[in-house]
Amino acid sequence: MTDTVIRLFSFLVYAFLLNFFFSSWAASSRLSLKRFLVILGLTCVVSFAAFFASSNIEPFINIVVTLIAMITIASQYNVPSKDMFFWVVILLAIDFISESISLAIFDALLSSQYDVQSLLFVVITTSITMTVEILIFLSFKLIFFRNHIILESLNFPSLVALTSIPVVSIVILFSFLLAKVNVTIQSTYFGLLVAFGVLYMNLCILYLYSSLTKHLHQLNQITLQNKALSYELKYISELKKAQERLASIRHDLKNKFIVFRGLLEHEKVDAAKEYLQKSTDQLNIQQKFYTRDIILNYLLNDKKELASQANIKFEIKVLLSEQISIDNDILAVLIGNLIDNALEASKRLSKRNDTTAISLVIKQFEDKLLIDIKNHYDPGEAVTRRRRKYDGLGTSNIKRIVSNYNGLYKQWTEGTEYCVSIILLNIN
Repeated sequence: MTDTVIRLFSFLVYAFLLNFFFSSWAASSRLSLKRFLVILGLTCVVSFAAFFASSNIEPFINIVVTLIAMITIASQYNVPSKDMFFWVVILLAIDFISESISLAIFDALLSSQYDVQSLLFVVITTSITMTVEILIFLSFKLIFFRNHIILESLNFPSLVALTSIPVVSIVILFSFLLAKVNVTIQSTYFGLLVAFGVLYMNLCILYLYSSLTKHLHQLNQITLQNKALSYELKYISELKKAQERLASIRHDLKNKFIVFRGLLEHEKVDAAKEYLQKSTDQLNIQQKFYTRDIILNYLLNDKKELASQANIKFEIKVLLSEQISIDNDILAVLIGNLIDNALEASKRLSKRNDTTAISLVIKQFEDKLLIDIKNHYDPGEAVTRRRRKYDGLGTSNIKRIVSNYNGLYKQWTEGTEYCVSIILLNIN
């Protein structure tokens, strides 16, 4: 009778934990009469199994009861079927892990004094199991679902793949638990089951690897597009400011002409020249022209301005045909990252002087594109450069784009100068 009460109490506590866990999927939900009757029926099944079922059958009954309880409470909170499948497997694995921990603790402390059929064994192992499960459920709730409700689900193949390790863990731990409570298992079938489980797990890992690489590729492409878009937005912003300045100048132009004419009528030639010079200065275009590609032209002017602010000379030579349309990958990744790397290396120089400079050459010949860049660097940075090489993605992205264009990439040093040369093929 005591054994039945203990098992019944542990089931009710577990049902409460499930309700606490799945509440992350909905702000609130009332237990329907149908689901209440299901939980009540499961409670009765647990009681009858403790009274009448043999030790060989009771573990399987408990598994079925646990699965039905999980599905019932999850459906109460409208958990999507894909999420339900994933978390049922995870939570079932947690059950077996908790029971395995409690058995290991019992074996380590009291197995020499009490056997698995004693009442004390049931009390101790059930208490430890419940404690471990409560701690795990609280950890899940606080770490994964603390400030948000689950709204999105993975696709079903990904969920199946993610459950590979929990499924194999369930098979192994369940067999271990059966052996501990003296339930006989066919070792041949068990070994075959584990072998297939390991095969399934490895196939799932291969699927996850393939999916992850595709996802990272897509993410990288989005990052590159966002970077190119940022240059375009900056150019549009500057163009808008230029248009506003031009509108302001046009608005004042009539009054300026009146003043200029007045100076001439009074024969104040020197004052008229000075006034004309000031008016002309306002019309000067700040950006330098390098190429007809407006985004590349803006990028080069923007980087040159950054170099000027850091007191670094930046020499730029561009020879491109009017028909060329530079791909955004070349623009944002190759040229942008090359200049950024050169600027950072120049800024890190402990002693800067008039010789501190960056030289960039962009030259087109036929359907090929040459990009050469040189900058001064500190040779003593060799060790820290290795760390920066692994911390950043700039160089790896550069090499990947070069590879996509079947191009050539070379880097070398000449004294205190760091040089990079890139040739891209078939840019048109």
